[in-house]
Amino acid sequence: MKRIFAIFFISFLVFSCAKIVTPSGGKKDTTPPEFVESKPYQNSVNFKDKEIKIEFDEYIVLENPINKVLISPQIQPTPEIVSNLKSIHVKGLDSLKENTTYIIDFADAIKDYNEGNRLNGFSFAFSTGNHIDTLWYEGKVLEAFELKPIANRYVLLYSTFDTSYMKNNPADYLTKTDSNGVFRFHNLADKKYKLLILDDKNQNKIYDLPNEGIGFSNEILIPYISDSTSNEKLLKQKFYYTEFKEEQIEDKKSQVRSLKKDTIFNIPRVEKDTVDYYKGAYTLIMHDTLQSETIPALLIQEKDSLQAQFAKTNDSIYSLEYALETGKNYEIIINKGVATTIHNQINTEYKHRFYYSTQYDYGNLIINIKDSVENCYVLYLCKPNGEIAQEKTLLQGEKKVLFDNVKEGAYRLKISIDRNCNKKWDKANFSKQEEAEKVLLFDKVLSIKKAWTIEEEWNISE
Repeated sequence: MKRIFAIFFISFLVFSCAKIVTPSGGKKDTTPPEFVESKPYQNSVNFKDKEIKIEFDEYIVLENPINKVLISPQIQPTPEIVSNLKSIHVKGLDSLKENTTYIIDFADAIKDYNEGNRLNGFSFAFSTGNHIDTLWYEGKVLEAFELKPIANRYVLLYSTFDTSYMKNNPADYLTKTDSNGVFRFHNLADKKYKLLILDDKNQNKIYDLPNEGIGFSNEILIPYISDSTSNEKLLKQKFYYTEFKEEQIEDKKSQVRSLKKDTIFNIPRVEKDTVDYYKGAYTLIMHDTLQSETIPALLIQEKDSLQAQFAKTNDSIYSLEYALETGKNYEIIINKGVATTIHNQINTEYKHRFYYSTQYDYGNLIINIKDSVENCYVLYLCKPNGEIAQEKTLLQGEKKVLFDNVKEGAYRLKISIDRNCNKKWDKANFSKQEEAEKVLLFDKVLSIKKAWTIEEEWNISE
């Protein structure tokens, strides 16, 4: 009896200590869906059907096919593209041209159902004739001034080069740039092409609106056979795009008024804690006309304070009537209600602490341009975030430029080749077939130090 009880007790302990554990599912799936088969088969010829079925090795999701999936040449009416379990169906292929190679570019629209792993760059090609086109063309799109890759922009290829035709007709082929600004065309016909980059506002895939950003190349593009040199070609084939920006009518008073509603003036061109000595007097810009010719203020220098005033320079500018000493710390205080506009608005309290710099707080940069061609140039000294710190122009024959009073820090230098010598960078003009003016980036970061002048040589070669 004791033996039976002992066995029962041990069994009870074993079962009471057991835990229910969810079975391990193995490693997380990180691979995208794989193409298995299709009807008709990939790169088939003499296609006569009305539908295409493409099979994958797992359950899939087709994301936003209306915007992501592109068909070249374009088909009207647009075919219906849907997913079902492990397959994609392309329906409504009943208005195809004869002897034509079609490419269905899925970009990154296909992903697996469970983990969302994307199948990037998948495409499907077929031909209605007895031959399928196999040529390629690849390139990279950069913003024309910032020289940064541009993602998600249409790239169009036309075999008809007339400008009016390109603005009124669909392209022979189309694709989109990826996150690195790269585009790829494949299954191209053996023709010559011109390229257009487009921010398609109305999604009709034609450059027909004045507010659509564009880029284009006057170069005639010749497609090629994809081989081991394709990556080298991709690095060389760069194209430039400019976003559309609304031209602003200059109305300084209304612009300033809209920026600041809590006071009747603001400070122009000064940083929060430093006022540059070389920019002249400390000034205030009025949002409206004042009733008085002066504004009383308290000026604190180190520990000393004195009464000062701002005097009217013109209708919108008042200047501090005190000669500030370089290398000193100051604070300006303007009490609430000491200035009134003609519309009976009064100022809020204003305080500004700052250091009034000296010439030794800045460095200088000299650039010597070496170029076999006589060009006009615009040079831009830029902060790491891309903001332009200084801008200089050179006319034809001028080869040296000085950037003076530069704050200490790291900078990048850009130059635009000013083909019309109008002292500014011009974006692309498709109607005139003028590409954006070429911009080049100096090949190293420049380190500016206080009280130092550095000199660099830049060999410009187009």
